[in-house]
Amino acid sequence: MSKPPSTPRLVLALCVLCLLAVIVPIPGARADGGVILDRKVVGPYDITVFASPAPIRAGPVDFSVLVQDPVTRAPYLDAEVAMAWSAEADAFPAWLPPCCSMGTADKAEATRNHSENKMLYSAIIPVRSQGASQLLVRVSRNGETHTMTCHLEAGPPQPPVLAYWPVLAFPPLIILGFGIHQRLVRKGRILPKE
Repeated sequence: MSKPPSTPRLVLALCVLCLLAVIVPIPGARADGGVILDRKVVGPYDITVFASPAPIRAGPVDFSVLVQDPVTRAPYLDAEVAMAWSAEADAFPAWLPPCCSMGTADKAEATRNHSENKMLYSAIIPVRSQGASQLLVRVSRNGETHTMTCHLEAGPPQPPVLAYWPVLAFPPLIILGFGIHQRLVRKGRILPKE
């Protein structure tokens, strides 16, 4: 018959499992481009706009655009797509993470290189205020340019503690792990060997 595991080893195993559960979060299941914000046929294009995260909050938002032929639904992979964000008159500025407040533009050229799904043109654009705003999407192909406007309603930004909790939680977990290790090592020296 085998011996039951000793208490220090059991405590150490539980601590390691807890650390792994916090450090290695399970990613959420999401579609390639996020949620659909709007879909319109504009000129010779069927344009679908996606956003992630959902619901949209003030802060960095990953906007993606799918440009298709409205009849065959075949994607156009040779278009040039640009996006620009602007706030409505009644929107008010919100706290933004430092990555959004360092002079980044409210407009960007969307590329297929940024997206995992290579049929989508995407770019990360800072939504600088909560409330009503709009996203202007400009699609150019074969010398023709067509635009579409998406009306957005952005919620308040995440509080700083929630936005940065993985970074803030890591040092205390390392200190706790070191303390548990030292305690187990010290107990191992005091106990007499059989």
